[in-house]
Amino acid sequence: MKAISIIQSIMMSFVILFFVVLGNNFSVYSLIYAAFLLFCFARMTFLEQNKKGSGMKYRRLCLSLYAVLFCIGFINDLIVSRGSMAITNEAFSNAELPFCHITIPQVLTPFIITKNIVFPARITGHYAAVAGMLCIWFMFTVTLGRGWCSWVCFYGGWDQGFASIAKKPRINLLSKNREIREFQFGFFAFIVLGSLGAMAAIYCEWFCPFKLVTEYQPFDSIPNIIGGMIFIGLFVALVIVLPLLTKRRTQCSMLCPFGAFASLTDRFSAFRVKIDTNKCKGCMKCAKACPFGAIDISTIMEKKGKPEITCAKCGECMGVCSENAISYDFRFTKKCGRPVPSTKIGKAVQAFLDPALLFRFAAFSFYVVMSGSFSVKSMELIVNLIVR
Repeated sequence: MKAISIIQSIMMSFVILFFVVLGNNFSVYSLIYAAFLLFCFARMTFLEQNKKGSGMKYRRLCLSLYAVLFCIGFINDLIVSRGSMAITNEAFSNAELPFCHITIPQVLTPFIITKNIVFPARITGHYAAVAGMLCIWFMFTVTLGRGWCSWVCFYGGWDQGFASIAKKPRINLLSKNREIREFQFGFFAFIVLGSLGAMAAIYCEWFCPFKLVTEYQPFDSIPNIIGGMIFIGLFVALVIVLPLLTKRRTQCSMLCPFGAFASLTDRFSAFRVKIDTNKCKGCMKCAKACPFGAIDISTIMEKKGKPEITCAKCGECMGVCSENAISYDFRFTKKCGRPVPSTKIGKAVQAFLDPALLFRFAAFSFYVVMSGSFSVKSMELIVNLIVR
C-alpha cells in the first residue's frame, strides 16, 4: 500500500504541476501553493493507510482555506471590474453575473419548460459562464456526486471551517436529523417552484448567505435592504454560529438547494459509502460525527448498510469507527460484488483500483483544478497588501 500511495502522490504532483504551476506561469506563489497541496495530499494518503478517516483533517484544512482565498480573489475581481461588490445595472443588463453551481437547480426547471435561462449570466465567453459550470457539474456528478460539497465547494468551506473549531458540540442535533432533511428538501421544492413561478433565481436573490462574501444587490431600495438583512442574518446564523455550536455543516445540510439537488443526483456517481453491518457494533460514534446528519440512529439500528441520502462522502464517520465498518465503495459493485484476484498481478491491480484511493484522488484532483487560479491570485493579493 505504501508503494501505491507513493505512485498516487507522484501522479498528483503532475496534476498540481499542470493546473497550479503551469496555469499560473511558474509564479512564486504557485510554487508555494503547489508544495502545500502536495504535502496535504501525501500526508492524507499515507495517514489513511494506517486508519481510515485519519487524513480527513487535511480535507477540512484545504476546503476551509479555499473558501477564504476564493472569496478574496472573487471580491478583488468585482472591485477591479465594477468598482464594488454591488451588482451594477450594466452587469445585470449585459448578463455578466457569475454563474455558480448553486444556481443550477434554480434555472433547470424553468429552462426545461421555457427554454430560457432565468439568470443574467453569459452562456459562453465568461470565466463563470453557464456552459462551463454545467460541464463541471456533469463531471463531478458522475464521479464525486455529493462529494463535491465536502471536497470542492468554495462556499461550503466557510461552515466547514467554523464547524471544525470546537472540540465538542454544544448542541446535539442527532435526534433531529430526519426533520432537518425534510426541511431541506421542502425548502428545495419551494426554491425550484418559486424560481419557476417568478422566472428568477429566488434563492440567489433573497436567501443566499454567501452574498455577504461575494456580490449583492446595492442597498438602494427597501426590498434590497430587506434582502441584505436576510442574507447577513443567514450568514451569521447558519455559517458561523450554528456550525460553532453543533459541529455541523448547517448551511449545507439545512438551506442549500444545491446540496439537496446533489443528494438526488448522487445515485449517478461512481462512488458510494457503505456500512458493513456485520462489523458495526452500534456505538453511534459515526452518527454523532457526521457533519451532514446523514447517519441516524435508525440507520444503524435497522442495519441499512449505508448512510442516508444526504451523505457527502466526507469520510468523518470512517475516522471515528473503531471497527472499520465504514468505507468507500464503487456503486456498481453493490449488486455484482468485486472479483477476488488469484494472482499477484491481479492483487496489485485491485489494490491500485481500491475505491477509497480512487475516490480521494478524484476528489482532490477536482479541488486542485477548481482552486488553482483563485488561491494563487489571492495569496499574491494578500502579500501585496501586507508589504505596502
